[in-house]
This record gives sequence, structure tokens and C-alpha cells, in this order.
Amino acid sequence: MKQIFLFLDYSIQRLCVFALAISAVFIGLLALIGAADIFGTSILHMPVPSSVEYSEAGLVIVVFMGLAQAQRRRAHITVDIFSARFTGHVKQLSIGIAVMGAILFFGFIAWRSGFAAWESVLIDERSMGQVSFPVWPGKVLLCAGCVIAALEALRQFAHLLCGTYDRDLEEQLRD
Repeated sequence: MKQIFLFLDYSIQRLCVFALAISAVFIGLLALIGAADIFGTSILHMPVPSSVEYSEAGLVIVVFMGLAQAQRRRAHITVDIFSARFTGHVKQLSIGIAVMGAILFFGFIAWRSGFAAWESVLIDERSMGQVSFPVWPGKVLLCAGCVIAALEALRQFAHLLCGTYDRDLEEQLRD
């Protein structure tokens, strides 16, 4: 049983890294599209058709595919005026509430975006710009990013229940 949990633990962490890699690729693509649009507009007086629509679709992927790694590294914005002073069981309870909130939040967004992605795939939803391209892959990746982030939060909650949360945090920051 322990081997199964270790495998799941490792797999979820690799999913987070894979999602981050997808996010990084789209950051590069957005930079290329933006640079080409600026170059084309400024020098050639011909902007890249539908560059705004490409950027909108790409930004969704960048943000939501990066959420899992942010959750993994505990890099979300926190206001710790009070919680920084917590110790022992109060600290564990505070972390547990925060992680449960993350599970619920990412799970809800994944659930609702899953419906939207499914509908988008069924109708082959496309952009309304000068160049029509499918937008459903962005919606599918939005849902996938939230599912991976929810799985990471569940993984962290399991570590919290097992008493290995702090050790896991140190490992994630070294990674």
C-alpha cells in the first residue's frame, strides 16, 4: 500500500512539472507572437492577424497550467500576519483549512471548466478573429491545469494528515 501512495505522490509531482513545461512553452509562443506583431506593425505596417486572440487563448493556458506548480511550491499569495505566529496543532489546523480551501477551489473550477470544455469540443468552438482557430484546446488545458492543482492540494493534504507536510515542503523547495 505504501508503494502505491509513493507512486501517486511521485506521479502528481511529475504532472505539476509537466504542466509547468506546457506553461513555459506557451510563454515562449506568446513572446514570439508579440514580437512578430510589434515588428510587423512598426516596420512592415502589417500586424499579425488575430494576435490578440492568440494571446488571450495562450494566457489562459499559461496561467492555469502554472497553478499546479505554484501550489506545489506553496507560492500562492498568503497573508500571514497571524498565521506566522501559529505553532503546533493550531498551525496544522491553519494549513489544513488553507489546503482544503485550495482543493475545493481548484476542484470547483475544474468541474465547471470541464463542462465548458466539453461543450466547446462538441461544437468545435473557434475564435472570431481574422484567423479562425479552435479555442477548445485552451479550455481543455484550463480544466487539466485545475485538476492537476487539485490533485497537488490533495497530495499536500495527505502529507499533512501523515505528519510529513514540513518534510515534503523542504523537498519541494529543493526540487
